Amino acid sequence: MKNVKKRSMLLNAALMSTALASGTLSASAQEVTVGVLVPLTGELGEFGKIVANAIQLGVAEINAAGGTSCGDIRTVIADTGGSPETGIREASKMIESEGAVAVLGPTSGVMVALVDLAKRSKTVIMSPYAGTITLNELGGDYVYRTVSSDLGDGAASGLWLKDQGYESVAFLVQNEESTISPAQVARTTLEDAGIELTDFVVYNPGQPSYQAELISVLSHEPDAIYLAGGQESGVTVIKEATAGGFEGEWLFTADLAVPEIFDAAGADLLNGRAYVEFADADNSLDEYKAFEALHIEKAGGEPGPFAANSFDMINLIALSLEASGQCSGEGINSVIRNVADGEFAVSTFADGKAAVAAGEDINYEGASGPLVFDESGTVAGAYTIQAAEGGEWVNTKFYPASSFE
Repeated sequence: MKNVKKRSMLLNAALMSTALASGTLSASAQEVTVGVLVPLTGELGEFGKIVANAIQLGVAEINAAGGTSCGDIRTVIADTGGSPETGIREASKMIESEGAVAVLGPTSGVMVALVDLAKRSKTVIMSPYAGTITLNELGGDYVYRTVSSDLGDGAASGLWLKDQGYESVAFLVQNEESTISPAQVARTTLEDAGIELTDFVVYNPGQPSYQAELISVLSHEPDAIYLAGGQESGVTVIKEATAGGFEGEWLFTADLAVPEIFDAAGADLLNGRAYVEFADADNSLDEYKAFEALHIEKAGGEPGPFAANSFDMINLIALSLEASGQCSGEGINSVIRNVADGEFAVSTFADGKAAVAAGEDINYEGASGPLVFDESGTVAGAYTIQAAEGGEWVNTKFYPASSFE
């Protein structure tokens, strides 16, 4: 996490040059186009840049290995700013004008908005961070994600709050499905463990102050506050709760897992008392270690949140092109589950390409962990808890997917 700013500076230049190039090149018989649809601006801009960077890293490795049987992968990048309307417009351009066979990187709201387009145009869409539970019902056909559902985030948060031994916890939850759903799961975990839930306050984002919402929370003096909110609202809540006398600990959800939060809220308000939870890769895996080394070598820093999941996305797309023998979204969709859960294990595109050529039924073992898609096109997830120490986020606890079986 401490290298996110450095990575972002390097990435901005890389994205700019790539976007300019992709805007002037047309697809040829030696290329296959993949759309990269991410928020490069707005509250989730830092995450979007990490995702785009990891996809580009994967593309470079795939093309260096000779590309796919459909040709080298060519990317077209667009910024959604987190807007579903912008996402639909840009994805439509990628598919209809650029011939994209897959669109990678949408956030939750954008991903849901693209479901109909994906199925109608027979184009695979895939996200490394769209945890929305809406996809639990809509996903699975042309719609996939290399991250678990938000319900898993709630389970991880609840487990951490229980493990910390708090006697009382208050919930402050931004009024959005992506925050309310996991909060409800975490709430159930606490109730089952006999931990007192002093407040469950749902607030609307965009307010200049949240003092009204904090009155009851602060009066009950909880041991900890679970804050499920965006960066703008989160900073205001942290400052006002501290000014109001809150001296307990915090657990933040993934939107606050960025280094900028220390400057925005004040490191002195977070160090030694704040934690953040997010879906993460198992860094003990050999596949992750190889990816981390590659990222450090090529991108100049350690991979950030969702980078491994993003690297896995583009490899799954490339290997599905190989396995299907078709240069289309329909071909990818027909084999992607088998590519992720076959018999012959591979961990790189080069190895997978060779195995497919040899007639093997491949199983891509990803940098982010096992990639077995359930009926909704979702994988099982692992989670990391990081602690605020010295003005940065530091790994403190890892929950493998087996923790929630």
